[in-house]
Amino acid sequence: MAQTKLAGAWSYEDILTFPDDGRRYEIIEGDLYEMPSPTSVQAATIINLIALLLPIVARIQGRLFTAPLDVFIPGGDPVQPDVLLVLPDGNARVELRGIEGPPDLVIEVVSPSNRGRDLLTKRALYARAGVREYWLVDTEARTIEILALDRDAFHLAVSPLLGPLPTRVADLFAGIDR
Repeated sequence: MAQTKLAGAWSYEDILTFPDDGRRYEIIEGDLYEMPSPTSVQAATIINLIALLLPIVARIQGRLFTAPLDVFIPGGDPVQPDVLLVLPDGNARVELRGIEGPPDLVIEVVSPSNRGRDLLTKRALYARAGVREYWLVDTEARTIEILALDRDAFHLAVSPLLGPLPTRVADLFAGIDR
């Protein structure tokens, strides 16, 4: 793709003109980012997260989604979190084109190619947009950082939405090759 634009000038409408070649994109504050496919370790971790969360989400009558799915929030037009949760009393709406408004929970499985974007850029974006909880799953360190929104910033916490996890963090990564 040989399209260029000034920094901060990309929009969702631009993505719609791209060829349907399987590439995924995010736009954060008008800047375009191509997203690589997940590694096998990331993909296996996402499956384990889904298996862990499905019974909890069913109990609280939420809806769990995975990428690729566009999420439209202020400053993110769109972003594609790895896993997200929409609760019935939340501010997000499930629409045909994706999720409109901030999901209640966003989970990013950090990859080496976009580590800074997940740890800094997206963290700030999700906080500004009102995402209630943000999990950073680091497959290299084998950790989950659970961040809860307090006013306009994220702080470490036990999940206020889901409570303590019903398993050890190490179990999430069991059987996954590095």
